[in-house]
Amino acid sequence: MAELRTKTASTTTAAKTRTWTIVASASLGWALFTLTILHAISSFNPLTDPLSRYAFSDHGAGMLEASLLSFALAVVAVRGALAAAGISINRTTSVLVGATALGLVAAALFPATFTEDINPVSGKIHQYASVIAFASLPAIAFSLLDTLRGLPAMAASRQLLVRLLQVSLVGLGLFGVSYVFDTVPGVPVFSMLASTLPVGFTQRIVFISYFCLLAALLVVAGRAARLRLTSPR
Repeated sequence: MAELRTKTASTTTAAKTRTWTIVASASLGWALFTLTILHAISSFNPLTDPLSRYAFSDHGAGMLEASLLSFALAVVAVRGALAAAGISINRTTSVLVGATALGLVAAALFPATFTEDINPVSGKIHQYASVIAFASLPAIAFSLLDTLRGLPAMAASRQLLVRLLQVSLVGLGLFGVSYVFDTVPGVPVFSMLASTLPVGFTQRIVFISYFCLLAALLVVAGRAARLRLTSPR
């Protein structure tokens, strides 16, 4: 009877993990799809123009906001998949998930100040919300590394996560440097460096790495759920 209850619990865990994974995958897919279409129909330059400017695109109005909101939902769903799979989620990880999701939602609801009709306060909210979201998302993966270290069967998944985390941090560093170069006018050296390392290009590197990082976390959740299902009783 105890073995039957254990098997039933493992099956339930796998089902819940699968449900959260489907929600997260669909949200990530929709976010990527809308961003791709927006880039295809917009007249902005993806190398030099930041994503925030696409909210004022001549085509595809509302698509950037939809993408950011979908991405925020994916972050929450990934957390649900990890928890359902039995991965220990501490308070720090939960706070980082909330900060990332809320930052993305705020960035979607408060556009950057690229036109005179946008309140400067909205631009500040957008800027700080984006910083919070950009900084918090890789920290989510980092906060899980200690938990995965205690699971020898998850060594390969942890290594994948470490490599993607390194790529994400390098991309985030490049974006930070290019953003500083872009926002300090009148300095010839900075202007030259800004043209060499355009902010739009580095920002997209960050976004692509974040998509991959969330996908890797879903892989971790799936493997953890399968281990619970197949582990000897």
